[in-house]
Amino acid sequence: MNGTTVQFRTVLMGMVLTLLWIFCFLFIKPTLEIQFGGGINANFKFVVVLIGLLIIVLYHIFDRPNPETTKLSLTAALTMVWLALIIFYPFNPPAGADDTTVATWPGGAVGFFTLIGGLGICVLWVRFFADEIV
Repeated sequence: MNGTTVQFRTVLMGMVLTLLWIFCFLFIKPTLEIQFGGGINANFKFVVVLIGLLIIVLYHIFDRPNPETTKLSLTAALTMVWLALIIFYPFNPPAGADDTTVATWPGGAVGFFTLIGGLGICVLWVRFFADEIV
Protein backbone atom coordinates (compact mmCIF):
# COMPACT_ATOMS: atom_id res chain seq x y z
CA MET A 1 0.00 0.00 0.00
CA ASN A 2 1.33 3.44 -0.87
CA GLY A 3 0.37 5.28 2.33
CA THR A 4 -3.18 6.17 1.33
CA THR A 5 -6.01 5.10 3.57
CA VAL A 6 -9.50 4.21 2.50
CA GLN A 7 -12.11 6.63 3.85
CA PHE A 8 -15.14 4.56 4.76
CA ARG A 9 -17.36 7.66 4.93
CA THR A 10 -17.16 7.96 1.15
CA VAL A 11 -17.87 4.25 0.66
CA LEU A 12 -20.79 4.29 3.09
CA MET A 13 -22.33 7.41 1.55
CA GLY A 14 -21.98 5.90 -1.93
CA MET A 15 -23.76 2.77 -0.71
CA VAL A 16 -26.59 4.83 0.83
CA LEU A 17 -27.05 6.77 -2.42
CA THR A 18 -27.08 3.52 -4.38
CA LEU A 19 -29.67 2.01 -2.05
CA LEU A 20 -31.90 5.06 -2.53
CA TRP A 21 -31.43 4.69 -6.30
CA ILE A 22 -32.48 1.04 -6.11
CA PHE A 23 -35.56 2.06 -4.10
CA CYS A 24 -36.53 4.33 -7.01
CA PHE A 25 -36.80 1.24 -9.22
CA LEU A 26 -38.75 -0.70 -6.63
CA PHE A 27 -41.24 1.77 -5.19
CA ILE A 28 -42.15 4.23 -7.97
CA LYS A 29 -45.02 3.10 -10.17
CA PRO A 30 -44.15 2.98 -13.87
CA THR A 31 -47.54 4.49 -14.80
CA LEU A 32 -46.79 7.92 -13.29
CA GLU A 33 -45.83 10.68 -15.70
CA ILE A 34 -44.77 14.30 -15.69
CA GLN A 35 -46.83 16.55 -17.94
CA PHE A 36 -44.82 19.54 -19.08
CA GLY A 37 -47.61 20.91 -21.26
CA GLY A 38 -47.84 21.16 -25.01
CA GLY A 39 -48.09 17.40 -25.33
CA ILE A 40 -44.66 16.80 -23.79
CA ASN A 41 -44.81 13.99 -21.24
CA ALA A 42 -42.06 12.08 -19.46
CA ASN A 43 -42.15 8.91 -17.40
CA PHE A 44 -41.68 9.95 -13.76
CA LYS A 45 -39.76 6.80 -12.84
CA PHE A 46 -37.34 7.30 -15.73
CA VAL A 47 -36.70 10.93 -14.76
CA VAL A 48 -36.11 10.07 -11.09
CA VAL A 49 -33.76 7.20 -12.00
CA LEU A 50 -31.75 9.44 -14.32
CA ILE A 51 -31.48 12.17 -11.69
CA GLY A 52 -30.44 9.57 -9.09
CA LEU A 53 -27.76 8.16 -11.39
CA LEU A 54 -26.51 11.69 -12.05
CA ILE A 55 -26.29 12.34 -8.30
CA ILE A 56 -24.29 9.15 -7.75
CA VAL A 57 -21.88 9.97 -10.58
CA LEU A 58 -21.42 13.58 -9.46
CA TYR A 59 -20.87 12.46 -5.87
CA HIS A 60 -18.01 10.21 -6.97
CA ILE A 61 -16.57 12.93 -9.20
CA PHE A 62 -16.55 15.72 -6.61
CA ASP A 63 -15.86 13.72 -3.42
CA ARG A 64 -12.47 12.25 -4.27
CA PRO A 65 -10.39 11.47 -1.19
CA ASN A 66 -8.13 9.11 -3.18
CA PRO A 67 -8.54 6.82 -6.20
CA GLU A 68 -8.67 3.60 -4.17
CA THR A 69 -11.57 4.87 -2.06
CA THR A 70 -13.48 5.87 -5.19
CA LYS A 71 -12.86 2.46 -6.78
CA LEU A 72 -13.98 0.66 -3.63
CA SER A 73 -17.11 2.80 -3.38
CA LEU A 74 -18.03 2.20 -7.03
CA THR A 75 -17.38 -1.55 -6.65
CA ALA A 76 -19.66 -1.69 -3.59
CA ALA A 77 -22.34 0.27 -5.48
CA LEU A 78 -22.09 -2.01 -8.51
CA THR A 79 -22.38 -5.05 -6.24
CA MET A 80 -25.54 -3.66 -4.65
CA VAL A 81 -27.10 -2.99 -8.07
CA TRP A 82 -26.17 -6.51 -9.25
CA LEU A 83 -27.69 -8.10 -6.14
CA ALA A 84 -30.87 -6.05 -6.56
CA LEU A 85 -31.10 -7.22 -10.17
CA ILE A 86 -30.67 -10.85 -9.11
CA ILE A 87 -33.28 -10.55 -6.34
CA PHE A 88 -35.98 -8.38 -7.91
CA TYR A 89 -35.91 -8.87 -11.69
CA PRO A 90 -38.68 -11.20 -12.99
CA PHE A 91 -36.65 -13.64 -15.09
CA ASN A 92 -39.69 -15.84 -15.79
CA PRO A 93 -42.68 -14.57 -17.80
CA PRO A 94 -45.87 -13.84 -15.85
CA ALA A 95 -48.16 -16.78 -15.12
CA GLY A 96 -50.85 -17.23 -17.73
CA ALA A 97 -48.97 -15.32 -20.43
CA ASP A 98 -49.76 -16.12 -24.05
CA ASP A 99 -47.22 -17.69 -26.42
CA THR A 100 -46.18 -14.37 -27.95
CA THR A 101 -45.29 -12.92 -24.57
CA VAL A 102 -43.39 -16.04 -23.56
CA ALA A 103 -41.46 -16.07 -26.84
CA THR A 104 -40.42 -12.41 -26.55
CA TRP A 105 -39.79 -12.32 -22.79
CA PRO A 106 -36.22 -10.98 -22.24
CA GLY A 107 -35.58 -12.99 -19.07
CA GLY A 108 -33.04 -15.35 -20.61
CA ALA A 109 -30.88 -12.61 -22.10
CA VAL A 110 -31.05 -10.53 -18.93
CA GLY A 111 -30.12 -13.60 -16.90
CA PHE A 112 -27.12 -14.34 -19.11
CA PHE A 113 -25.74 -10.81 -18.91
CA THR A 114 -26.44 -10.73 -15.17
CA LEU A 115 -24.24 -13.81 -14.75
CA ILE A 116 -21.50 -12.27 -16.91
CA GLY A 117 -21.74 -9.08 -14.84
CA GLY A 118 -21.38 -11.18 -11.71
CA LEU A 119 -18.10 -12.54 -13.05
CA GLY A 120 -16.90 -8.98 -13.57
CA ILE A 121 -17.89 -8.06 -10.03
CA CYS A 122 -15.93 -11.06 -8.72
CA VAL A 123 -12.85 -9.82 -10.60
CA LEU A 124 -13.23 -6.37 -9.04
CA TRP A 125 -13.50 -7.78 -5.51
CA VAL A 126 -10.56 -10.16 -6.05
CA ARG A 127 -8.47 -7.12 -6.92
CA PHE A 128 -9.30 -5.46 -3.59
CA PHE A 129 -8.78 -8.61 -1.52
CA ALA A 130 -5.58 -9.67 -3.30
CA ASP A 131 -3.89 -6.27 -2.94
CA GLU A 132 -4.83 -5.91 0.73
CA ILE A 133 -6.15 -2.40 0.11
CA VAL A 134 -8.82 -2.54 2.79
